[in-house]
Amino acid sequence: MQRLLLILLVVLPLLAVGQAPLGRINGRAVGPNGQGLEGVTVVEQSGRFAGLSSADGRFAFEQLPLADYTLVTRSLSHQEQRRTVVLSADAPNVTVNFTLQPTTTSLQEVEVLGRKETTYKSDYSFVGTRTATALLDVPQSISTVTKELMEDRQALRLTETVKNVAGVTQYSHYDDFTIRGFRNGYESGFRLLNGLRSGFSFGNAFTQAPLTVNLERVEVLKGPGAAMFGDINPGGTINMVTKKPLDVARKALTVSTGSFNTTRATADFTGPLTEQRNVLYRFNAGYEKTNTFRDVNDTKSLILAPTVTFLVSDKTTLNAELVYTHIDGYLDRGLPIKSNDLYAVSRSFTLSQPSDYFRTSTYYLNASLNHRFTDWLSFNASYLDFTFMENLSEHRTLNSYDNSDSTKPANSVMNLRYFDRRAEEYTKNLSAYFVLNRTTGSLTHKVVVGADYIRFNTDKEGVMFEARQRLVTNVANGVVSQRVAPLQFDLNSPSYEIRDPSTYIRRPTPAFFADYINSIYHTTGVYVQDQVEVTPRLDLLLGARYELFADERDYGDGTTNIAQTKFLPRAGLTYALRDNLNYFASYSAGFRPLRPELIRFPERYGRSKPFSPETSYQLETGLKGEFFQKALFATVAAYQIGRRNQLVNTGSLTADGAAIYRQNQARSRGVEVELTGNILPNFNLNVNYAFNHTEVTEADLAAEKGQPLANAPENSGGLWAKYTFLTPTLRGLGLAVGGNYVTRRRFENQVTPLDGGPAEWSYWPGYAVADVALFYTINRFNFHVNVNNLLDKYYFVGGYDYFRASPGAPRNFITTLGYSF
Repeated sequence: MQRLLLILLVVLPLLAVGQAPLGRINGRAVGPNGQGLEGVTVVEQSGRFAGLSSADGRFAFEQLPLADYTLVTRSLSHQEQRRTVVLSADAPNVTVNFTLQPTTTSLQEVEVLGRKETTYKSDYSFVGTRTATALLDVPQSISTVTKELMEDRQALRLTETVKNVAGVTQYSHYDDFTIRGFRNGYESGFRLLNGLRSGFSFGNAFTQAPLTVNLERVEVLKGPGAAMFGDINPGGTINMVTKKPLDVARKALTVSTGSFNTTRATADFTGPLTEQRNVLYRFNAGYEKTNTFRDVNDTKSLILAPTVTFLVSDKTTLNAELVYTHIDGYLDRGLPIKSNDLYAVSRSFTLSQPSDYFRTSTYYLNASLNHRFTDWLSFNASYLDFTFMENLSEHRTLNSYDNSDSTKPANSVMNLRYFDRRAEEYTKNLSAYFVLNRTTGSLTHKVVVGADYIRFNTDKEGVMFEARQRLVTNVANGVVSQRVAPLQFDLNSPSYEIRDPSTYIRRPTPAFFADYINSIYHTTGVYVQDQVEVTPRLDLLLGARYELFADERDYGDGTTNIAQTKFLPRAGLTYALRDNLNYFASYSAGFRPLRPELIRFPERYGRSKPFSPETSYQLETGLKGEFFQKALFATVAAYQIGRRNQLVNTGSLTADGAAIYRQNQARSRGVEVELTGNILPNFNLNVNYAFNHTEVTEADLAAEKGQPLANAPENSGGLWAKYTFLTPTLRGLGLAVGGNYVTRRRFENQVTPLDGGPAEWSYWPGYAVADVALFYTINRFNFHVNVNNLLDKYYFVGGYDYFRASPGAPRNFITTLGYSF
């Protein structure tokens, strides 16, 4: 019945189109002096049809249904124009001519105005240089996933976007990734938000992947970016760019339904608030209720994101956005593996109990200012105030099995721990810099000079209740007795019930939680960068940063801080082999200071001497090009990354319950290929492939030496190709195919064979997943259905060990109806 309904929804409108009267739109795109412009893309605003102007600037669209249409021109060298036309029975043929002005305005110094393009390709980025620079001219790889690609894939969470980025895979099901072989999440990475350090992916917040409802694009800067941003993971960092207001009115609503009892709705409104168009707004909202594919994991998510831009004058612009996110569900700790058999239980199997809950709220205020003193000097300042709050009650693994009962299969009874935790984290970030554009002799300079200040602290009133045992009361012959029993979960006889924590035996507040709630650190970075145009074809980029990291904790012995400082250089060049093809090469250094307690109290984390701060470097070279009238962007890159003192969680716990860490030295070498954009105006493409060979070169744990890095596949790739039909009978219909594949990945922690013997490394199997989608657009309505994991592959996106595996979702669909006005 559902299939029949889907067929009717698609076929009936097509039949109606075929029977209705048809019209025609033709015209010409010319420059200011009347000459025809070749290669200008003319698209219908909703994406129903598109075409390129010919050598004399002419274009035509035949056999169109009678309706209202808004045509938009796209050209990198000329300004955008829009025309709305009406095809009616009285006037079925309309001529529309465009006179386009060359683009003379420079790119924004700070991104406060929205992006009007509607393609998979982004032409510029701020994350590579802190100024708006064409991706072609940045001597370092930057991958971009635009909102259009996220919408076509119906990716609601950041974790769902990585399949479209070369060299990026999921480390686990949290906000936790592998980038060029190195983990980026929890203590080994954080997310930038409009170029500022946020609380996403750091500390407790890493268990919640950010929603994409208010994101314009997701950027991945490959390799260390420490010369600009300080403590950056060596594999790269992820920058989330939020949607900014537009100076034209646009509104869009969507409603969705799908597998796992999923219901979703989003809204995106933008436009001017005044007739002068000097005050602009944007409002994004989203809501989702889903059971997810995991048992006992119902989740409700809400995001509200208003933004206002003030165009104070032609020299001064202000932008402010306030974002609130609330998620009410369960903290999914992953799939427990029974008896060392990865497929022994359903991928929906969980340890969570119905009385558990995980409620988080995220608030952040992001404000920015851009002021141009002259045509060669500008000042930019940005501020981010980020708060993460959590209210947690959970039953989770203690990372061990109880094999004392010989009547039960080995590794089938899991030891548990119970957490009840209230905590808040605060991240504040202030960035200010000047941009100078000057010429000295034959050299043209764009100089950036600035400083960042970042402060992180937690709420000292945070509390945690931990238990690993409970009191069991027995009544026999009128006699009441009590015994102490461990918290356990039998994977062969799972029990899901409302638990009573009042019977649990409370443990003393552990020292590691005291370290957590007393976490206060601040870091100041002072930096300078010069983008030098040596010749019309040769550009150099030289930069350096001095990072001063310290904490403010009183350790009770007169010590008030532990300083960690580092000088971080960066250098690169680009050479234009052709107008559309650049060669690039670069060197960048990385540094990640450690949590001060790992230096001050190493014994609490399983080490007799202080841990050492991490340092890294990357050497990279490759080609970047724009093809098909600059509609398709391509990158081929080769790199080597070295990392010293990499901090690794062993998966084991101290008697106090703190994680035990070790450190190692590692190297990553690889090649990446990425293509994003349009081959034809109606053919969108995202293709990526990465080969990445990693190796632990030195290790505290001897058995780890020579091993690949955890959750780092040697090969990975992704595809998404969307084709929209232009023939009259199929106009408005589109099809997309895609998927991704990942080869095997090493567990983070060693596992013990069932028959005993020394611990050994095991691997998550490789996988390939296929996705398809169907699109249909008519007038202002758009309808699409996405089917993910079409072949219903049982696979693992990553994980840590047999206690915490991260399965991928089974076959599922999501259907969306959208309306734009």
